Amino acid sequence: MKILVFLKVVEDTRIPLEYSYNTGKLFHEGNVHHLNRADQTAIETALRIKERFSDTHITLIHMGSVSGERWIREGLALGADEGLRIWDEHLDECSVNSKALIFARTAQILGFDLILAGNKSADTMIGQLGILLASCLNLPVVCSVIEVNVNRKERKIIALKSLSRGYKERVECPLPLVMTMETIDAIQSYASFPALLDAQGKEIPCWDLADIGIPAALIREKNALSSSGPFMFPKPRLRFIPAPDSTLLAFERISKLLAGTIKPRGGKIIKDDEDSVVGKLFQTLLKEGWLDHLKKSPLQQ
Repeated sequence: MKILVFLKVVEDTRIPLEYSYNTGKLFHEGNVHHLNRADQTAIETALRIKERFSDTHITLIHMGSVSGERWIREGLALGADEGLRIWDEHLDECSVNSKALIFARTAQILGFDLILAGNKSADTMIGQLGILLASCLNLPVVCSVIEVNVNRKERKIIALKSLSRGYKERVECPLPLVMTMETIDAIQSYASFPALLDAQGKEIPCWDLADIGIPAALIREKNALSSSGPFMFPKPRLRFIPAPDSTLLAFERISKLLAGTIKPRGGKIIKDDEDSVVGKLFQTLLKEGWLDHLKKSPLQQ
C-alpha cells in the first residue's frame, strides 16, 4: 500500500505575528513556524496504518523552501520511508488552486493508493486543498476524518468523520481516495534521538515545475482564479450596555460599567446525611429540567 502525505508549514499563532500594516500581509521570515497540526495527525495516521501493514510505503511531500525539510526529516525519523520537496521561483505566491494542480500531478508521477492531508491549515483556514486535489485526480474525498480503518481484502477505507455539533459519521470508500484529517493531539508521537540523527543524513530530492511537467503560465492562470484579502485579526463582538443610573456615586457607576453584562452565578452547598442530599439533588435536577427526557410522551402512554 502506497500512502502520500502532503505537509504544510504554518506560523505559530501562539506568538504575536509580524505583518505589514500597509499591505496586510504576513512577514513569513520574521515569524516562528511549525508543522500544521492537522498535517501532523495525517502523518500519525499513515504510521498507524504502517504498523498494521508492514509493507506500507509512506512518502512525505512538502512544497516550500529548504527550511521545510526539517519537518520532512522529523517524519522520516518517526517511520516514514521517503520525503520529497517541491519548490520553484514561480511558487512564491501560490494559490490553493495551483497547489492542488501541482500535488495532483506529483501524485500521478509517484503513484498512490491513499492520499492524506490536513483538513485545514492554521494560517488560512481555507480547507479546500483536499477537495480540489480530489477533483483534479477525479477521485472521491472524505473530509474531517478522525479515525481510519483499512480493509485490504476489499480495498476500501472505513473512516469516521467529524460533523457539526459533535455528531459523527462512518463512511466506506474504495481505494484510491483522498482523505483530510482533523487535528487530534492525543495521537502525537515523538522520534528518538538516534532516529533523528539518521534522518539528517537522508537525501530529500527537490522537484521544480519542469520536473513535474507544469508550465509556469498555467500556474499564473490558476493563481488568477482566486485572491486573498489583507491579514485581519478577529474583532470582539460588542454588546450594548445601558448607562448606569446617574443618581449613583461615581465609583458605583464605574463598577457597573466594568461589570458589563456579566451575571454572577449562584451556588448552594448542601450539608446533610446521604439520603437527604440525594433527595435534594434529585429534586433540583427535576426542577431544572435535566430529567425531562425520561418522561413519557403522550404517544407512549
